[in-house]
Amino acid sequence: MKRISIILMCCMVLASNFAFAQNKDIEKKVVFITLGDMDYVADDSSYGRQVINVPEITQSVMDNGGVLAFIERPPTDENPQRWSQLPQLYLSQDNPTFTYLSHGLGLVRLSYQSSKSIKDFIDYTKGKRLKLVIFY
Repeated sequence: MKRISIILMCCMVLASNFAFAQNKDIEKKVVFITLGDMDYVADDSSYGRQVINVPEITQSVMDNGGVLAFIERPPTDENPQRWSQLPQLYLSQDNPTFTYLSHGLGLVRLSYQSSKSIKDFIDYTKGKRLKLVIFY
């Protein structure tokens, strides 16, 4: 069931990207946010979230647009700087973590979920940038 959900989410992301690219009348804003501390972490550390104020998400965005989100992958000796689109399933280390973004009027919520613990992933994302492409 998890694989089907991940495949469906990826298809929805690809479809929204295609529609976005085809419509030149769409207005967009790009907002960069540096990730900080979590607002909530479950007692068993299997779930956590950050709620971030984003005043650029207006009622017009809620009614007629949406938000695409990308997490920064800073450059290393092996790789250039790049952006990974959310949702993401991170399989690094020995602790898979799923990350997704939801948005509401004036805010986004970045959620982390794992069957073991999100603590390593919290450390990994802290200080990384989130790029939001807000369109309407």
